[in-house]
Amino acid sequence: MDDAYPFAGGRHLTWELTGFGADDELVACARLTREQFLRVRHLFDLGDDVWMMSGEYPVDSGLREAVTEILGIGRLDDGVDYFLGARQDLPGGQVWSPAAGAQAPGPVPAP
Repeated sequence: MDDAYPFAGGRHLTWELTGFGADDELVACARLTREQFLRVRHLFDLGDDVWMMSGEYPVDSGLREAVTEILGIGRLDDGVDYFLGARQDLPGGQVWSPAAGAQAPGPVPAP
């Protein structure tokens, strides 16, 4: 594991389940712990993006029941589009980026 890259192995990440209404307004947001994420990630087709660092993944209608059951959360609202994605969660809230001229060894999630 590359210690210079803080997100290797899913370190320093948090996952958010977000919901957007018909007008694209954020209507729901819940943070997932690493343990919760590890329990639900098998439901999504992640390919090589095993930590969901490449973007938001839709929680399709066929996944909603399984996601709520696994996470132990209430029913997801009809008419709301839900997505799951990673965010950086570095100690102290600082934002990490590679040194000038260096390329990150992997994707850098949005702060």
